[in-house]
Amino acid sequence: MALALAVTTAMGQNLNKQEAKSLQAFLTQTAAKGGNNAEALLMKGNDPALTPGVKVENGHIVEINWDKKELAGTLNLSNFPNLQKVSVNDNSLTTLILNNNPALTEINAARNLLTDVSFDNDPQLQVIRLNRNRLNEINLQGTPLLKTLNVASNFMATLDVSNAFNLQSLNCMSNRLQTLNLSGCTNLKNVYAGYNDLTSVEFAGLANLENLNLTNNKLQKFYVSGIPTLQTIFVSDNHMAEFAVNDCPALTDIYAPYNDLTAFSVNNCNNLSDVNVAWNDLSYLDLSNQNFLQRVNVANNQLITLDVSFCPMLTTLNLAGNSMLTDLRTEGDTLLHQVVGTWDTWE
Repeated sequence: MALALAVTTAMGQNLNKQEAKSLQAFLTQTAAKGGNNAEALLMKGNDPALTPGVKVENGHIVEINWDKKELAGTLNLSNFPNLQKVSVNDNSLTTLILNNNPALTEINAARNLLTDVSFDNDPQLQVIRLNRNRLNEINLQGTPLLKTLNVASNFMATLDVSNAFNLQSLNCMSNRLQTLNLSGCTNLKNVYAGYNDLTSVEFAGLANLENLNLTNNKLQKFYVSGIPTLQTIFVSDNHMAEFAVNDCPALTDIYAPYNDLTAFSVNNCNNLSDVNVAWNDLSYLDLSNQNFLQRVNVANNQLITLDVSFCPMLTTLNLAGNSMLTDLRTEGDTLLHQVVGTWDTWE
């Protein structure tokens, strides 16, 4: 027993005093289901250095893992010089402060009750996951190396990630976004911004964009040009009347049903495999000479003319709900074997 006490005391003395004080301040706060956070963590004794889920090296905290512990309150871990990772996913925290942590690379605080977060002057921070919280805003100015940002399912009306040169993946779905600034995000590959209130998005300078999801917004027009890496576009359930994509040679999938499209065009996008523009107002559509096009869904439009000729890999075509269609062009479509909808002259 004496030996164990000596070891515990030595470890307690080994932890930086400022870090121990900050940790102790959090441990004494009320937990989500009563008691305090120390009790929620099943902590034995009162030595902060022995807190479950806390990794200490050379007298400094380097990692905290407190997922699903029913923790609550304000967690302030500022000025921890060696702290690298913080994971407090699925708790009831309301405030998270992580300022001035020069070694911090990753934060996971998803599924909390956060209304306030701060991570100023965290120059190595690369991954931030704050999805399913109650945030109205977020400031990313002190995170120059940020690669992954997930702020889905919050309450933000505006999100500015401009000049985040290293950002590769952004998930801001299911907010209240009216403004999304992506300018200068030259390495951005994935943008998931569906289920917001966006009326427009600027894509200039996004030379490495691969996947774009703007489902269920308030877009009226959609124009994209000259993005050589773009592969998928999801823009269903908007208010779009016009859709045009030019010079995107890697594009394979376009999903744009449930809009108000009267104009649709794709030019120099020669790797298309799937196009869905069902439930729109198109009267004319030209998808001819697409060597890799396999599936086309144009159901429930007002088509008079549909040209899918010389698409040698086309197998499936959905024409249902186009009662005015009088001109269907399928010449050269040698693999076409499934046509949904009435077409009297097709064999």
